[in-house]
Amino acid sequence: MREAYYHEDDFCMIELLPLDNLQHCLTQMGEQQAFADAHRSGAGWTDIYVPEAPPSPLRALGLTADQLRLALADALPPYDAVYTGYSSYRVECKNVLAFGGEHTETLFAGLDDKGIVCDLWCSDGMPELLLLPLKERLLLADWGAGFACPLADGELFARYLQEYELD
Repeated sequence: MREAYYHEDDFCMIELLPLDNLQHCLTQMGEQQAFADAHRSGAGWTDIYVPEAPPSPLRALGLTADQLRLALADALPPYDAVYTGYSSYRVECKNVLAFGGEHTETLFAGLDDKGIVCDLWCSDGMPELLLLPLKERLLLADWGAGFACPLADGELFARYLQEYELD
């Protein structure tokens, strides 16, 4: 049985959102950087920044678990179970799917009770994101890198993979 795991701090740190959230993400990333600079203290920070929720939720696109499975079947096989946690604590996520191969990153999809994708994130940038249904309507937001780009912008996305993820 294949199991996927993500640390609770990694939830939606590299996420996919509806494209109309681009300006919101860029604004939030700028505020996040300014906040980090203002609260830096030695090797850490004196406070945490919590970005505002995007105005357009992913669920609004109506992407289904079945659409994901079909689009990713050849490149990213599904995992049988997904777990999250921290340190030695682990808990199974009943409403989260994960997709990935032996030599790929992992894509996670949080589902609502009707099988609609409400959260979509990955363990690291991955070229397989270009296989996603509705990719022309999706935006990649890497909160750790302070980077956002439309998935349909193939050139910018390729530069992101080269600069941030495939070092």
